[in-house]
Amino acid sequence: MTRKKMALIIAFNLILAVVALLWYRHTPPFSLVCQGNLTFSDLRATSSFRFEGGVTLRFHTDGTGYFTLNGDVFNDQHQWQVSRQETFSWQQMQNSVYEITILKIEKFGHDELPAGIFEKYIAGLTLGKKRLITLERTPEDAMVISNFYSPLLICAD
Repeated sequence: MTRKKMALIIAFNLILAVVALLWYRHTPPFSLVCQGNLTFSDLRATSSFRFEGGVTLRFHTDGTGYFTLNGDVFNDQHQWQVSRQETFSWQQMQNSVYEITILKIEKFGHDELPAGIFEKYIAGLTLGKKRLITLERTPEDAMVISNFYSPLLICAD
């Protein structure tokens, strides 16, 4: 192979690498805002748990985010109003799998839920805990937010 052909091959590969790097850097950072209504039930033989209310989920481009829960919690024969915001950090683990870590829990004034109720029924929503979720876009451009067992929210414009 002549030096000229070798130089052209190297130059082409170098240009290709630079274009790929520029494309990667200009890919818009991940950002998501999703609002919806959620009914979550955990029916055990010893006790039952149900949350009915609104959820707002926001992923910021800087690797942080928050979700708010506003609604009612039913546990055994009790009912409490819940209103709180949980701040988290997030990182993409692979493809559509993301890890969120709860950094701060802020209860609003009308949050009546006693300590320990969420912790008993909903794993990963407590301070310092990590949770894996999947975020997948559908062909219709909706976003499906899931745990490993089932979809939790479907966000669409």
